[in-house]
Amino acid sequence: MKKLFTKKRLFSMGMMTVGVMLVALSYSFFLQPNNLVIGGVSGIGVIYQYLTEIDPALLMLITNLLLLVIGLIFLGKAFFLKSIYGSLMFPVFVKVFNIMFDNLPNSFQEQITSIDLFLIVVFSSVIMGVGLGVVVKKGGTTGGTEIPQNIFFKYFHLSYSASLLILDGAVILTGYIVLRSLELSLYSIIFTFISGRIMDAVIFGSFNKRAVYIISDSADDIRDKLVAALSRGITSIKVVGEYSQKEKKMLVCVLSNREYYKLRNIVEKIDKTAFYFAVQASEVRGEGFTYESSDDNNC
Repeated sequence: MKKLFTKKRLFSMGMMTVGVMLVALSYSFFLQPNNLVIGGVSGIGVIYQYLTEIDPALLMLITNLLLLVIGLIFLGKAFFLKSIYGSLMFPVFVKVFNIMFDNLPNSFQEQITSIDLFLIVVFSSVIMGVGLGVVVKKGGTTGGTEIPQNIFFKYFHLSYSASLLILDGAVILTGYIVLRSLELSLYSIIFTFISGRIMDAVIFGSFNKRAVYIISDSADDIRDKLVAALSRGITSIKVVGEYSQKEKKMLVCVLSNREYYKLRNIVEKIDKTAFYFAVQASEVRGEGFTYESSDDNNC
């Protein structure tokens, strides 16, 4: 068991490393050369690199170290340990990729900086979104604004989306003030949106499961047929219709998209008047999904 855990942990660390490398690649090869100021430490690095001769990788390392100390004080040891690997490896890979970019032929560097900016934004945001998604999915973080986000949530009950908007918005606004380019700022907003959507797709995209809710006078018959046909367990809940004031039984089941169409046929064959609806489940964990079932009823 210990050996299995070690292998699993090493695999997660390896995937996190790949994710951090993708984020750093997007920054060094696309964001920095084109002065695209996105949110977070990456955007701050672009601003400082534009204003000074300070190595952006060194600045990111110092910033992340300060944020890690703040996170340790306000968020505790567990968050600190979760954040330390990605926070330290990100500036290291930025430095490595910056050296690689500087040693590329001038003709190739000019091609990167002369490509249509919209293509740069789309391509690099996909790379960064995939990288961030992999890191987060494996339980890590690249540090940066995620630390103040968690502090705002813990102490001021400010939602993650609101704090992200404030922090990234402040960095992008600063970038506009420094670079004096509305075009670059608008492209930065597009970049942030696309990378966020791609990150969500990486984190939640593999969960093609639906939660189905069924209310019917023939709930028992439907339950028996579903258990037999799909080998899925069913949860039943007593509900009351406020319009009819009648008590009925509601069935709840989580199943795959493919199984959903089988369920629909079964329900409509038994009770054409049944009321049911399905919602996309962003994540499903438990018996029958993230580990093997002990019997046939694994929902």
